[in-house]
Amino acid sequence: MTYKLLIPVTLTAWLCAASAANAQQALQTDLPLSYDYIFASLAITELDSGGLEAGGSFTVAPNIHVYGGYQDWELSENVDRSILQIGGAYHWDIATNLDLLVGAAIAKSELDFRGPAEIDDEGLILKAGIRGWITNDLELSGELLLDDSLRSSMDSVIEVGGQYHTSPQFSIGGRVRVDEDETTLFIGGRFYFRAGR
Repeated sequence: MTYKLLIPVTLTAWLCAASAANAQQALQTDLPLSYDYIFASLAITELDSGGLEAGGSFTVAPNIHVYGGYQDWELSENVDRSILQIGGAYHWDIATNLDLLVGAAIAKSELDFRGPAEIDDEGLILKAGIRGWITNDLELSGELLLDDSLRSSMDSVIEVGGQYHTSPQFSIGGRVRVDEDETTLFIGGRFYFRAGR
């Protein structure tokens, strides 16, 4: 599936799921979202190869959280990419059960080629997105990222995902990441040490 086709398909599926969920379950008024969690995911690329990611988020002040993570996955049969990032974000309520967030992270990226060659670089990853409850157990999110952590170019990235909360402390879910070169599916779980629901 091409980059241009995946975006409208993913967004359409997201909106359809939201409408169906709303029809099935009434949402509690003003259900808070937690920004205190750790997570781990598997990455599945278009090449049927994969990778791993892990990270977390922690509230440091009202509406402010710090976050960090490490990703390592295959871009192709001959190229691996890893990203280590740490940053901060601000979020605020723009509607009932819906948050808008903006953030920035310092990131170190590395491209490893088969053989001795590699590229290391540092830069910023800027993001803006929304996150909200669709039902009492299901939340959806979407983000636009500008990744300047490789000196060759600035990448525009779209991520759309969801989390199903099996309890106040645990959720399972995933997200689709679409950049200018490839599409990657992340599937994993979160542990919340300060529950939001």
